[in-house]
Amino acid sequence: MLLKPVGRALMVAGAAIGIAVGAAIGLHIPLPGVPWLVAVGLVKLTLLGSGVLMAAGAFVERLGRRREQHSLPPPSQR
Repeated sequence: MLLKPVGRALMVAGAAIGIAVGAAIGLHIPLPGVPWLVAVGLVKLTLLGSGVLMAAGAFVERLGRRREQHSLPPPSQR
């Protein structure tokens, strides 16, 4: 199925973006030409987007697992 790899890719992309923003905050990398208040807003929106990517990836991966389980034959009765 294609859903599980897409879900994993979304989660990895979200985590990478979150780590990059966290590193930029920790290293005090400024955004040139952007007022401080706007920069804070952009950072918050980027972190929110990172979380949404990870949540969407988890949802898509769960859909892939559910589809795999529905395609398996039912377990035998004892």
